[in-house]
Amino acid sequence: MLVRPVTDTSHPPERDPLVLDEALADGSLVLYHQGQRELMTLNPTAALVWECCDGQHDDAAIVAEVQAVFPQVGTIVEDVQSILVDLRAHGMLRPVPVEP
Repeated sequence: MLVRPVTDTSHPPERDPLVLDEALADGSLVLYHQGQRELMTLNPTAALVWECCDGQHDDAAIVAEVQAVFPQVGTIVEDVQSILVDLRAHGMLRPVPVEP
């Protein structure tokens, strides 16, 4: 299956329904993909990105959400893109098929 690049704004990132998440007291999050048996731990910033991966927030909206929480950080765009790449690489986000 071909997958659109992470910068595709026509299909906002969406969590795979087979992924369970568990918030930890320190603000981090643990993800578990039931189908792939893949475990992933997210720091608080990545956890915020994960919460925004609802199929409604495009990349720019996710960046805006993270900037609102961490206004002093100057690398938000790069950080969000890196987190989205990692989430996709671990299969935590639904793949977006390329339309013919």
